[in-house]
Amino acid sequence: MSTWTSRAGALAALGAVALVSAGGCTAPGGAGSAPREVTVARGALVVVAPPGYCIDESATRDSEEASFVLIASCASLASGRVRGPAVAPALVTVTVSAQDPALAEPDARALAAAAGATRVLAMRQAGALALVHLGEGGDAALPGGDPRHWRGATVEAGRVVGVAAYAPLGSPVAGEEGGTLLAGVAARLRAGPAPATATAPATVPPGGGPFAAIRDLFT
Repeated sequence: MSTWTSRAGALAALGAVALVSAGGCTAPGGAGSAPREVTVARGALVVVAPPGYCIDESATRDSEEASFVLIASCASLASGRVRGPAVAPALVTVTVSAQDPALAEPDARALAAAAGATRVLAMRQAGALALVHLGEGGDAALPGGDPRHWRGATVEAGRVVGVAAYAPLGSPVAGEEGGTLLAGVAARLRAGPAPATATAPATVPPGGGPFAAIRDLFT
């Protein structure tokens, strides 16, 4: 399995863990609007939410080795006046790996194969963005949600960026709109103000797995 596929699979799992540990929901913010962008990976990457969606600051985890961002509708994250279009309720997770300059662009077929026994409904390849539409598992990450959900992977600033979209049962985001939403998230990624310098792989205890050393960041 290629390096990006291994990392994308691990990040998808960690993103699901983070989503469940957050209760599968978003916490109301204070007066005003929630932010629409955040810088993670210790300044190396900027994540920008699509129109109508905002960043849940309380769920953000920033680390050189693995970062996590939760995106939801602005209306669900702010108690004050919300600007922007009304959007379908959905939760989008963005997970960012450590830097690896040797990473190749993700491939949709390989990403689908990495899903294992999970039913694959569709695959898309849009440049460096690989997307798969899965027919089961979404309700495990988002209790009461639609089993159908989207996952994707791309490379930005020398890092694997994993994205996933979960939605309520029957939501259009669980269908075709979910792929479009993730494509919008991926298109807005950009390098941050801090240089993304290569780092040595983290030491992992024997038998711990490739991301065991940073699993506690997401629980």
